[in-house]
Amino acid sequence: MPQTLTFSARDAKTRFGEVLDEALGQPVAITRHDRLTAYVVSKRDFEALTNKVQELEDQLWLAKADAARNEGFASSKEVDALLAEHRNVGDELSNDKAGPKGRKKA
Repeated sequence: MPQTLTFSARDAKTRFGEVLDEALGQPVAITRHDRLTAYVVSKRDFEALTNKVQELEDQLWLAKADAARNEGFASSKEVDALLAEHRNVGDELSNDKAGPKGRKKA
């Protein structure tokens, strides 16, 4: 894995265009007072990460539902209802277009 490019917060502020250009190819670390505080990543990388997290969460719920069914804690009908509810909540969250502080994006 290549070493991550790092900018201090002050340098990132004055060289923001360069930070954005670099972030298109790899995550860029931002430090403040010599402590890593943030990363700037491309839209593509961010979406890939969030999609992977959602996929892993779905797999976890399926595994938990299967375990509950196999251990007799829940019937197949209860598991199916739980999964349907979880999928509906996930769909609602992914369709939420609220930006920062709840404002709708244009």
